[in-house]
Amino acid sequence: MNSYRRRTRPFYRSVLDGLIFLAALAMIVFAVQRTGMIAPQTGDFIAVDGDSLRQGEQDFRLDGIDAPELHQSCLKGGREYPCGQEAKRALGQLVRGKSLACVTLEGDRYGRGVVRCRAGDLDLNAEMVRSGWAIAYTKHNGAYVDEEANARSHQRGLWQGDFERPEKWRDRNRNLLKRDNLE
Repeated sequence: MNSYRRRTRPFYRSVLDGLIFLAALAMIVFAVQRTGMIAPQTGDFIAVDGDSLRQGEQDFRLDGIDAPELHQSCLKGGREYPCGQEAKRALGQLVRGKSLACVTLEGDRYGRGVVRCRAGDLDLNAEMVRSGWAIAYTKHNGAYVDEEANARSHQRGLWQGDFERPEKWRDRNRNLLKRDNLE
């Protein structure tokens, strides 16, 4: 008579194996997204503000950059000007009449895809920072610090005068943004 008895696997081992599998799967999906092997979102987009785009009903946030809020003002030559509107105009000019390819890297807390976009060979995220109408958003990554340094040294866009960093402006105006549903 065979006295082989199957050993039962402890529950924690099954849970641990499941977690390892999910972590490996997440890393694979992340790597595939980063390499652009997952098809990018393509077509016509419109500028919502200086660091956001819309295609149909879907909104997208440009990765690694931060632009002035639509209602934000800045100073140039001692005079106030609507830098948030200027940043939106700059992004609008970059996308107008062009077919974009935007790779989604992740989602944000507002349900937007966080994307890197190209119009042909032009990296839109980098160009917004290079032109001075957005800054490198180092809180999330340091992808565009060189472009920011270049814009600052050549006094392009926001760097022509004085401005409050968009994140600080949002923090200071959080109640206004919530009240007007602008956030």
